[in-house]
Amino acid sequence: MKYTTLTAAALAMPSLQGCAIPKNNVPQLDYKTFLIKNARLVDVVSGQMIENAWLIVKDGIIVVQDNSEVKINQQGLVFDLKGKYLIPGLIDAHCHSTVSAAFSFQIMDALNHVRQIKQNYVSAVESGVTTIRDAGAMPPVLHKFIRDIKNGDMPGPRVLYCNSILNVMGSHPEIKPSDVSILARPLSSVIGMVMNNFQTTAEMEESLRENARGASFVKLTLDSQTLFCKKNKEIPVYTKEQLDKIFDFAEKSGLPVSGHSQFKSGFDRALEYPFHSIEHITTDTILSDEDILKMAKRNLAIVPTMTVGQSYLMEEAFDELPKQYRTPEIAEELRVRKEYFQQDAIRHCDPVIHRRNLEALKLYKTIGKDKLWENKKFLVEPEVFFNMILNGYVNLKKMNQAGILIGSGIDAGMPFCYFGGNYREYEIMKRVGFTNMEILRCATINSAKILNIADKAGSLEKGKYADMVVLDNNPLEDIRALRSPRMVFKQGELMFSAENPQQNGTIVKPS
Repeated sequence: MKYTTLTAAALAMPSLQGCAIPKNNVPQLDYKTFLIKNARLVDVVSGQMIENAWLIVKDGIIVVQDNSEVKINQQGLVFDLKGKYLIPGLIDAHCHSTVSAAFSFQIMDALNHVRQIKQNYVSAVESGVTTIRDAGAMPPVLHKFIRDIKNGDMPGPRVLYCNSILNVMGSHPEIKPSDVSILARPLSSVIGMVMNNFQTTAEMEESLRENARGASFVKLTLDSQTLFCKKNKEIPVYTKEQLDKIFDFAEKSGLPVSGHSQFKSGFDRALEYPFHSIEHITTDTILSDEDILKMAKRNLAIVPTMTVGQSYLMEEAFDELPKQYRTPEIAEELRVRKEYFQQDAIRHCDPVIHRRNLEALKLYKTIGKDKLWENKKFLVEPEVFFNMILNGYVNLKKMNQAGILIGSGIDAGMPFCYFGGNYREYEIMKRVGFTNMEILRCATINSAKILNIADKAGSLEKGKYADMVVLDNNPLEDIRALRSPRMVFKQGELMFSAENPQQNGTIVKPS
């Protein structure tokens, strides 16, 4: 899946430069110092709603978050929120921003893929996501867009990254670049690869050193079983020697290590090493209380990405849904999935790419699930993701009850997991049984802790980045309030506004 944009990105590289993308409804003003008043501020640390909150932002930092300290005659810009709700900027703790979310690539769609990659960053920040953790990217493309965002050429979130995934040749995702496009391999020298596919320990060590430049973590894949529809389910994994070398390097470099794991075998291996976080959730079994206790004792965090499970409930593969999957929980996720595909998905994804993805679902029947891999059609094994709902619901509940640190991300960049749709994860968590405050914490301060930036982001406190989202409705009463941000600030800069704040009276004193 992760190779679907290689050829598109390379062929259209000149268009990556493109024209600057303006911020939506953002007036050209001096945001160096400003006051926000009359807000209902959600304090995700204390769990309280602070009524009539006032705060002052200077140079992108919250310098005053105490009404008694705010001077009414404060000079500069003033935003009067008139009772609207103010929450910390949301954090997407697992995504792939240089991937265009497609199952397949057709040369005629090259420009659509490139535009979609660029739009990923814009859609993220306009949905209230002010920080993302990219869990596997094409590094040259990634760094080009990070520069564009920093230079103000396009709105986008703060980006933390691992560069490429450090993985064994043939491990997840085990798709050969040449099986997607004959141009993919030669072009990878220009735009990079999402995973580096080492074959020897010496190659791994060299890749590890190169890949760590500028990175904030190391990403591995732990599963010994494929996610794709293929007869041979086994895939290679790291040797003990390789893992020992990786963790030795990571410790000396001060880099946390994150591990992709969707099967119990991967989960068990994660407990054998000092992993910082697990990405995704165990699907093939319900974890025992002992498993959960071990996880808690190891301070092992998780970003469950339950949206992936919902997106890949491939009922299209069956003439009749197997009996074990006819549960109320799966029925509800299938309903929500269908509604998203038919309605909101088109707001988050290029129409051509989304249509191609929907067309790909027909291949389960026209080619047959057992023949997809040999025909180089890289669709996932549906049972893995039905089990992600069936078992993952239970596992996630148990983790939450045990106090395990849980972050939030949707694996955006994967087919049907489109940037801008992070609210899908929040609403799944609600159906799992999380409270609205717990969901907000997962999407803000918990994810900030997982990203090791909780001293700078994740809550609205004095001395932290002014990453803020303004909402019309109370997210503690209805989590769907997160679907439609009114305004989004990243480090004190207004990045998006649903309406011009000068025209609707939100800005009451321009500088």
